[in-house]
Amino acid sequence: MSGKRQKTQLRLAFGEERRSEAPRAPGEGSKTLTAKRMFESPAGNDGQRMEEVCGPNNCLQVLKRVKSNKGSAGIYVRSRAAGERVERSITRFIVRRLRLKVNEQKSAVARPVERKFLGFSFTANGQKRRIAPKAIVRFKRKVRELTCRTRGISLEQMRKELADYLQGWKAYFGFCQTPSVLGTLDQWLRRRLRAVIWKQWKGGTVRYRKLCERGVRRDLAAHSAGNSREPWRIANSPAMTAAFPMAYFDSRGLPRMLIAT
Repeated sequence: MSGKRQKTQLRLAFGEERRSEAPRAPGEGSKTLTAKRMFESPAGNDGQRMEEVCGPNNCLQVLKRVKSNKGSAGIYVRSRAAGERVERSITRFIVRRLRLKVNEQKSAVARPVERKFLGFSFTANGQKRRIAPKAIVRFKRKVRELTCRTRGISLEQMRKELADYLQGWKAYFGFCQTPSVLGTLDQWLRRRLRAVIWKQWKGGTVRYRKLCERGVRRDLAAHSAGNSREPWRIANSPAMTAAFPMAYFDSRGLPRMLIAT
């Protein structure tokens, strides 16, 4: 009976406590719980926040996206000081915690207009999505390769190869918010093709006849055919633009990057 009475007394004394814990002093439990919540709160501990953001599952997803996109994403903040602080924190975590290397050449703190991500950038006011300048340079380099006047292929074969490339490029960059850039590239591309056509017409007599067949006035055709300027200059002349307008290339199946509305 004495053993049973002792168990009952212990249950009455420590009934509100867990059996594996010692009795708490008055007010001790609330302080401990408050401290625990402050430690677990992401807002109270930057390291805890970083641990949650850079968890194993998140890191695996980011790694897959970085590999597929051949680059990493950007982090946007309100000021340069905040950007430098975040850069130091992220770099320290990646190097020490994840034991990875950071490419210093591709990492920088700059305005959004000065940086690019997956071929896109932002305008000076940061309100519109534009095509990055390097992406436009790569586009023109590829078009120059396809429309090289010394390739020795027909204009039809050149058009097919160019149309395939333009379809893919337009599908990716076509939703930019700067349509004037697409219009400028359309004009530049058609001028390249007019220069190719002019180069393929050998001699002033052939050029005069071809221009007349395309509906150009005889005096204008004679003036252009006798011109000794380079093909790039002649491609922008009134005679060539009248002979080969945008509608001509549309009829040949060459897609436009800017759709007129």
